[in-house]
Amino acid sequence: MAKQLFKKRPVDSFDTQTVLYLTGYSNYSRVHLLSGQVVVSSHSLKWFEHRWPSFLRTNKQALVNPAFVSQIKPARYTQSTSYVIMQDQAQVAISRRRVNRIQKQFRQL
Repeated sequence: MAKQLFKKRPVDSFDTQTVLYLTGYSNYSRVHLLSGQVVVSSHSLKWFEHRWPSFLRTNKQALVNPAFVSQIKPARYTQSTSYVIMQDQAQVAISRRRVNRIQKQFRQL
């Protein structure tokens, strides 16, 4: 008996209010949902970024929903990485060149 790996799910069925963040690899994206479920999509992060402009690109491999960010953890040292802490306690890295822009956007929210 063959196992079904993925269920085909139309992109429009994702409610942005239930999406915590997305992580990308190659031309695929993992959509991390509020329920704890992770859904694999055949679309790239860039594709989602254009359709969901309220989401923030923290690095080249992540797109976060600002509604579910609990805090921004700044880098302690010059060479260390800053993080966005999500409501599910996941840490998403912020690229060093995007830190100022991300912090400014969260101050405006």
